[in-house]
Amino acid sequence: MSSIKSTVWKLDPHTKAKHEILEYYLKQWFPILTKWSGRVVYLDGFAGPGIYSNGEEGSPIIALRTAVNHVLRDRFKEIVFWFIEKDKARAKKLKEVLKDRFPDLPSNMVYEVEGGEFAPSLEKTLDKLEGEGTRLAPTFAFLDPFGFSGLPMELISRMMKNPKCEVMITFMTDFINRFNDEERERALNELYGTDKWQKIRDIRDSDERTRFLIDLYQEQLMELGGANYVRSFEMISKFNKPLYHLVYGTQHWKGLKAIKEAMYRVDKTGNYRFSDRTTPSQTTMLDYGVEAVWVAKAAELIFKAYRRAPSPIPVTIIEKFVITRTPYVFRKSILRHLEEKEKIVDVKIPKRKRRTGYFPDDAVVTFGE
Repeated sequence: MSSIKSTVWKLDPHTKAKHEILEYYLKQWFPILTKWSGRVVYLDGFAGPGIYSNGEEGSPIIALRTAVNHVLRDRFKEIVFWFIEKDKARAKKLKEVLKDRFPDLPSNMVYEVEGGEFAPSLEKTLDKLEGEGTRLAPTFAFLDPFGFSGLPMELISRMMKNPKCEVMITFMTDFINRFNDEERERALNELYGTDKWQKIRDIRDSDERTRFLIDLYQEQLMELGGANYVRSFEMISKFNKPLYHLVYGTQHWKGLKAIKEAMYRVDKTGNYRFSDRTTPSQTTMLDYGVEAVWVAKAAELIFKAYRRAPSPIPVTIIEKFVITRTPYVFRKSILRHLEEKEKIVDVKIPKRKRRTGYFPDDAVVTFGE
């Protein structure tokens, strides 16, 4: 479906944004996962040639550089970088670039470039592991295809059912909206793991079709994939044109916290815009540029949720609520805002005195009416 035929091509601004999000996320993911696991895997299922036409870094280079230059690098146990690329010329180019950029990797890191398609390559590995009675190591899979074929839900589900596996998928909603004829039914059935997507043919409104498509995909990733938390972020151009969705799936809410932190950092630059699909009926344009605005919105959502709570609420519970039930990141400034507005009427800290505006993690707060 891609019109790109060359080995390398020009880097688009929205791809640059996606790579910035990836880098911010991996800076947090590598130390967290390697702390508890002997081996972790970074899987790039559509790796590309490693660079763009003006020399900019592709996702494989970004991932390796992030690990190699990480301040906690020496504490990492073992990181396996698995790059899959079906185009022979691009796979060859990637090997050349990796050899040039990383001639001497640290002993706790290793990479492999596999020539082939993503789905058969992963299926073969899972078959082997399951046949041996073992599991896939904790894996972060960055799946960034040009179109929507070659991403079967059944296979992603098999991977996600292994402990501590996560995915970040470029979901080409606009392509599906435009190319859903009978010729592509098989690919779309595989993508969703169901034929329910065909209901879009009865939906006239384009925005409603888009909402249906992304909501169904999220539901399938949770129901079939075993993801406890799934969130989609719509990437929007400066001209307010939706580009595609980034769909993130994880088994732990702290993974969602990390990806939202990455979005927060990139969104604040003002170069890109994102919306957050917190619930099927709610799309929120993220604008972290003016803190007073988004903090007040997050504070109001917290107050509505806990204003009639029968007992004090731990700060850690409020943090999890913000991460999993609102479009926003968590900051203690949200709690300070509530206290200033007298919506938090009491704060207790075990065995310590407290100063106004101080909300340590072990504090509990009482909300007013």
